[in-house]
Amino acid sequence: MSKGTDVVIHIAKEETPNTLPALPIWHTLRRNSDSLKKKVSVTQSDEIIDSRFEQGSIATSGEAVGNIEYELSALSQDMFFEGVAGNLFVDSGTPSVSTLDIGGDTLPTYTIVKHDKKVGLIQVFSGCRIGELTIQGDTKGKITGSVSISATGYETPVATPVVNPLAATTTPFMSSIDVNTFKINGATTVGTACAESFKITINNNLTAKPCLGSESLIPNRYTEGKVSITLNVTLALTTTSKVWIPYVETRQTMTAEIGMEDSLGNAYGFNFTKLELDNDGLSDTNANDDHTLGMEFRHVKEAPTITRTTA
Repeated sequence: MSKGTDVVIHIAKEETPNTLPALPIWHTLRRNSDSLKKKVSVTQSDEIIDSRFEQGSIATSGEAVGNIEYELSALSQDMFFEGVAGNLFVDSGTPSVSTLDIGGDTLPTYTIVKHDKKVGLIQVFSGCRIGELTIQGDTKGKITGSVSISATGYETPVATPVVNPLAATTTPFMSSIDVNTFKINGATTVGTACAESFKITINNNLTAKPCLGSESLIPNRYTEGKVSITLNVTLALTTTSKVWIPYVETRQTMTAEIGMEDSLGNAYGFNFTKLELDNDGLSDTNANDDHTLGMEFRHVKEAPTITRTTA
């Protein structure tokens, strides 16, 4: 019998889909939970013979997919950020600062090895693409997130392919106290519109494309659709925030900046340069609750960026 603490997950970037480089760099993954597994669909026979018994079924399709949930910590999820963005962090010209543009043309692929050491079950997911990534936080908790994984290869070898993995990062996980910047249209919301929660979602809208002749139950390729980038923010209804309600009708674009820095000086900045407001989310009126705006933004036409500063 095993449990979650018996499972270790390693991840390495591939050279080409389903193919590792000669000397892959294996990273030990920090996560809260995961649902990575192979799922198989079966189809029942409709044949009628000489009895009322069912005539069995066959496996007709499957997927090697799942989600990984995490607590945000510096340098721990950078591979996920690059995977969903379709780009790499690049040097900004400022020491220790790099930037990542979201919405590249080609998503990188990874091999993920999930190893249950207690029972010896080794699952290898190859050709993994990151379909969706989320990051969320509120005023009293940790900054958390999730990624959705879709693989085009799956096997259960006797021995793990992981050799000399890098140890897991030791940077502290981030919480609401680490959020040091929250701006809308260039102005801080602290003391003016009071941001209470946020959720960032980047979705590549992957579509499974199985091919006849591949002799595989799981799709042998996935294609990217339009990248959907959304920001949901809960704000107090104030004289400042009420000015933004008409943006739903005018379709005038807005900007937002969310920054966070851990106790060691590692920092991330999420910079949204062209947001359209799809819903103001004005709360209902009652006797006890404060009025809020549950604003739903959508980023359009250009790439938002993630800025990373390492201590």
